[in-house]
Amino acid sequence: MSITLYHFPQSRSLRVAWLLEEMGLDHNLKTIPRDEARQYAKTEEYRAINPLGKFPTLVDGDQTIVESVAIMQYLMAKYEAGSLQPDPGSDAYAAFLQWLHFGESGMGTYVVMLLGHSFLLPEEHRVQTVAAWGRAESYKCLDFLSQGLGEKEHLCPTGFTAADISVFYMLFLLKLMRQFDDAPGNLKAYFDRLKMRPAWQKVSAIEH
Repeated sequence: MSITLYHFPQSRSLRVAWLLEEMGLDHNLKTIPRDEARQYAKTEEYRAINPLGKFPTLVDGDQTIVESVAIMQYLMAKYEAGSLQPDPGSDAYAAFLQWLHFGESGMGTYVVMLLGHSFLLPEEHRVQTVAAWGRAESYKCLDFLSQGLGEKEHLCPTGFTAADISVFYMLFLLKLMRQFDDAPGNLKAYFDRLKMRPAWQKVSAIEH
């Protein structure tokens, strides 16, 4: 088995774990228990693989990649992606790339700002105006997603793709923070549809 994914529950490695399951790729999922992750990330063993000490890290033979969306693109380019990625020559491919990257580069800063200043940082370091700004900007992103989704079941006209996985993770974080209640109705229905996929249910089962 050449593919190993270093996975920390509820981190961005969820995206990659889900994609690996959807693609049916044989892999070793090395899950780091929540109470061990901070120490493990500081070890010489892991820093030799990922100097940042973050998750995910994917090792595939001689290749090591640490950015979740880049890992997704790498896997789909190297292995058979099937319907998870539209044909690069098709009209749907531009929309696919937009939503694939929007899930991180478009939404990530705002959602993580909200997360940090609401939950992750020590209370004395939290800035409520920053949390409020993060929430407001996150909801602008949700409105944009809602408009892009419209009445479709998935973001791309071809159906479920890796772009849905990328975007879902940010919705998942908002849901964990209890900041998803005011999301547009079509996004709530979209979230509920995606979480019923067998691959997601298999991956999310190890989160608890």
